[in-house]
Amino acid sequence: MKKLFIICLALCTAFAAQAAEFLYGPYVQAITEDAAYIVWVTDKATYGWVEVKGEGEKKPVAYTESHIGLRYNRRVHRVPVKGLKAGTLYEYKIFSQQEEKGGVLSKPISKDKNTHGNKLTFRTNDRNKEEISFMITADTHYNPTLFSELYTLERIKDKDFVMFDGDMVTTFSNEKSHFDRLFNKIHETFDYNNTQFYFVRGNHDARGNHAQYFLDYYPTWTNMPYYAFRHGPVFFLAIDAGEDKPDSDIEYYGTAAFDLYRAEQGQWLEKVLESEECKTATYRVIISHIPLTENSWHGGRHAWQHLSQRCEDKGFNIMISGHLHKHRFYKEGTHNRTFPTLVIGADKYVDAVANKEALTIKLINKDGSLHKTYTYPAKK
Repeated sequence: MKKLFIICLALCTAFAAQAAEFLYGPYVQAITEDAAYIVWVTDKATYGWVEVKGEGEKKPVAYTESHIGLRYNRRVHRVPVKGLKAGTLYEYKIFSQQEEKGGVLSKPISKDKNTHGNKLTFRTNDRNKEEISFMITADTHYNPTLFSELYTLERIKDKDFVMFDGDMVTTFSNEKSHFDRLFNKIHETFDYNNTQFYFVRGNHDARGNHAQYFLDYYPTWTNMPYYAFRHGPVFFLAIDAGEDKPDSDIEYYGTAAFDLYRAEQGQWLEKVLESEECKTATYRVIISHIPLTENSWHGGRHAWQHLSQRCEDKGFNIMISGHLHKHRFYKEGTHNRTFPTLVIGADKYVDAVANKEALTIKLINKDGSLHKTYTYPAKK
């Protein structure tokens, strides 16, 4: 009898050791006025779903990830949440359930609090919001010290969102390295207030063995790294210029096809520029990691031809870029442009406010001192 008990205990222990666990997240991506993606990673393949409840709602609504009528069984979960109300605060809870032998599902594991013990929340965008504020950085390249110097709790606590304008990584070599070197720093600060963030892909974010899975971790509603959204009086256009090098460059060993990708992106862009959310915005801002000019290296010049030129005379106030690691400002009219380009620099960040009077962009040094202010009054 004692021997049987020991065997059963050993089997139970072995089973418990095999139970799935949460590795990374959850976090929210691709927030719009009526939708968002909720992302997390488990150590084993599981079936995942999310329960979401808005302000004033009594019961949560469940959302799952599926394809052709079948739920996904995988490690990297990105659950689409749709049909939401604009400008509304939502609480959410994630669930993962493991498939056991014989197709039986285990008891689900769940999570409804972040790393600081706060409830998991996000707020949808709202084009009718009179004022918004946001922060943009670029080129931290997995540098935890620089990331901490730029992103302090005091700077982000009241922001509607933060935007990473590319090259947050050096090489996207594998999942563990990416999360350990970047996401631990994000959660360390952002989870205090569930600060939301958008990711614009840079050329270094497209390098490495794991870079092809970029959209698994940063999904968008276009199913591409480029996208657009409206929040308050601002229309944001996130362009993906791809790599700055030619497709034949040794960096990619014959695996790159960015020229075709940029050309196809240009076809999408034409439709976006004619959209109601673009045309009715008070301000229009382009976010592109590589500053797009005719005298750029191959990638930037090709993106200028297929992307940037399509934005001319469309009422854009400014393009905000990184890539050069140094601050630059190309005035309106430079390279025959109808809008200026602000290159942030790796040791600075953008602190911006948009309201009915003006779009005010402050370029601030990492020590908090003001470097320059750019103001764009609302067009009457």
